[in-house]
Amino acid sequence: MARTEYLSELRQDVGYAVRALRSKPGFAIVAVLTLALGIGANSAIFSVVYGVLLDSLPYRSPAELVTIQTAYPNGKNYTVSAADFMSIAAESRAFSGVAAYSNTSSTVLGLGEPKEITRANVTKSFFELLGVGVARGRLFTEDEHTPGRTNVLVVSHGFWQQELGGSSDVIGRSVTIGGVPNTIIGVLSPGVEFPAEARLFGPIAYDSLFSATTTTARRSEWLSVVGRLRGGETVEGGRRDVQRIGARLQQDFPQTNGTLTFTATSLTDALFGSVRTPLLVLLGAAGFVLLVACANVANLLLARATARESELAVRAALGAGRGRLVRQLLTESLVLAALGTMAGLALAWWGTRALVRARPVELPRLDQVSVNGTVVLFTIGIALLTGILFGILPALSSTGARLSQSLREGGRGALAGVRGRRVRGALVIAEMALAVVLLVGAGLLIRSFIELTRVDPGFDPDQAVSVRVSLAGPRYDEPAARTQFFNTLFEQLKALPGVTAVGGTSGLPLTGSAAILSFAVEGAPPPPPGVVGEIRVQVTTPEYFTAIGGKLLSGRLLNAYDRQDAAPVVLVNRAAIARWFPDGDPVGERVLIGPAREVVGVVDDVLQTSPTQPAEPEVYFPYTQNPTRTLRIVVRASSDPAALAPRIRQEIHALDPELALDAIAPMENLVANSIARPRFYTMLLGLFATVALTLAIVGIFGVMSYIVAQRRREISVRMALGASTEEVTRMVVSGALTLAGAGLLIGVIGAFALGGVLQNQLYGVRLADPVTLSGVVLILLGSAAMASYLPAARAARIDPGLALREN
Repeated sequence: MARTEYLSELRQDVGYAVRALRSKPGFAIVAVLTLALGIGANSAIFSVVYGVLLDSLPYRSPAELVTIQTAYPNGKNYTVSAADFMSIAAESRAFSGVAAYSNTSSTVLGLGEPKEITRANVTKSFFELLGVGVARGRLFTEDEHTPGRTNVLVVSHGFWQQELGGSSDVIGRSVTIGGVPNTIIGVLSPGVEFPAEARLFGPIAYDSLFSATTTTARRSEWLSVVGRLRGGETVEGGRRDVQRIGARLQQDFPQTNGTLTFTATSLTDALFGSVRTPLLVLLGAAGFVLLVACANVANLLLARATARESELAVRAALGAGRGRLVRQLLTESLVLAALGTMAGLALAWWGTRALVRARPVELPRLDQVSVNGTVVLFTIGIALLTGILFGILPALSSTGARLSQSLREGGRGALAGVRGRRVRGALVIAEMALAVVLLVGAGLLIRSFIELTRVDPGFDPDQAVSVRVSLAGPRYDEPAARTQFFNTLFEQLKALPGVTAVGGTSGLPLTGSAAILSFAVEGAPPPPPGVVGEIRVQVTTPEYFTAIGGKLLSGRLLNAYDRQDAAPVVLVNRAAIARWFPDGDPVGERVLIGPAREVVGVVDDVLQTSPTQPAEPEVYFPYTQNPTRTLRIVVRASSDPAALAPRIRQEIHALDPELALDAIAPMENLVANSIARPRFYTMLLGLFATVALTLAIVGIFGVMSYIVAQRRREISVRMALGASTEEVTRMVVSGALTLAGAGLLIGVIGAFALGGVLQNQLYGVRLADPVTLSGVVLILLGSAAMASYLPAARAARIDPGLALREN
């Protein structure tokens, strides 16, 4: 009976709440929209955090998986050589197994136009270690890792559906890759995404380099290694185990491993560690927006409760206890929260779809982001918490002490008096403080982003485009054939109208692409401890630096006379001088990168990874002396080079119609992509700060309007006694600025307390940045003054006689 009575009362409360909100549609719309902004922002960001960080990886016991890397004495980690991989596999104690893969881009024929598709070549038992199965066919056998028997493929489920139409006869089908037929033997189960960009998988041939005892090519690092921890073993235990193996290899192979060891990191950290902190910061910022929204709605409910004090007093006089009244008011708050949740979910659904479709930044697993069941449950939980959070204070305040107090304080209710004003003022101060924290964070990121855009990348991206050309198939097995192809192509591209320079490189700036080779200066002493005897290597054509707008500092650039039969030469960058040439003039010196090579010129540094990372030592080989199959071609024109894209594609296909081409992209994209993540985080945090500030200003406007309405009699008396309109206006505005100032002080303290979270996301800006702090102060106080001006002007227009008669 008690349960039945409770449910009956709950139905009454819900019905009453709906009728009450219907009777005040303006109040309901403002409250619901305010909550929708806070709840929608939280749901949208949580959908990103869940899809990227929290959703389990599609492997068996993913917490047991770690990545293993070569650790250099300069603190940087790289991939692992085949010989070192075999040593780890043979000697590890903390792992039940290790496997490895290497990504490469392959030209696929027979699927319409030639396509460049990422292929991962994997070691034995790679898929078994991950716990990945097949939807069709089978995985690789051990025999298929034998040299000469590796022309078999396992394809991703997405490749099977999108490129092969999901055909039932996929097993046994032949696909031509690099001019060589490969037979499809299996289709992976849906959802397998590691390595994330790979769609084709082939077996790595275990040649003579795959030996734990060999001394050959131990510093040829090209394998990404994954290990599975034994049951009960920790990541730290796995790290100590590979460090033990590294120490043993230092003794056995001092020439190649003398200063190196290995390290282990959880696979989750390796894949998502770089985005974890920024995404959690954004989730926290969205939480602040929700708190501001809650404070705003609580203020609305307090104002509404003031008008209902007589009603609540009558209910109490008729026997309703405080608990019953609080429950009724909380039910109204939860009904508001439910309506805000529905609107917020719609906003979150639209926002996440727009985000995934626009792909403003290359976030891992962005395609997994959606408003799914977990996000809906999170939103419902947020709604319940929100309804209680913004409803409990008005409910307790309007039913506290003795409801008969509503007859006191000059005939006004308790909430309309001094205590009520203090409560509403405290809520506004909290709103302002939260908005200040977000404004300071957004301001710092904006300043940091501006500093990033001012970094000189070392090249001129304007009026230049690039395209990747990879020569596939046996016709390009001979180096002379590759050289001839690119020489002919460059001549034809330079003949296009408006083209001023054409160059090629093995790795474009700001992409991180480079070979790492052993390096020494001929006749120089060994490098000191902590200095790695390796250097970044690029292969370039003679006009490459002209095409990218690079700068020659001394000596000469590479030219057409640096042929295969000429003396080996290289260019070095400025960073290499500081590291390897203390005398400051390397031109004419001989360096050992394989054979001895003469340094013929010094070029200015070109950023290799991002604007936040200084350029590392780098050398440039002539293409004719090191003819690779793949070049990134750069075309510079006197006018818009994008208009030349069809002609560039036409000239390449005229030489070989079976070449797969990437999109011809402006070089400006390299700079834009290098700062895409900071731009994305800055934009979202700035959006949250703007929403929070807007809600806080609306809160100030509402509170000051309410205060003016409640103090009409007092203002009338003041004006009747001689107070001027300027004094009344100043009184109202100063009250608003007092609230804003208190919120500003608390917010700045909070911003500094939480600033350490942002420290690693900033570039060229200190936490105590005077420009940011000054801007926040001006914005906040100016906005508060503007928000209070209308209520102040309304107060100044009060007719003293009319107001006194009304009172």
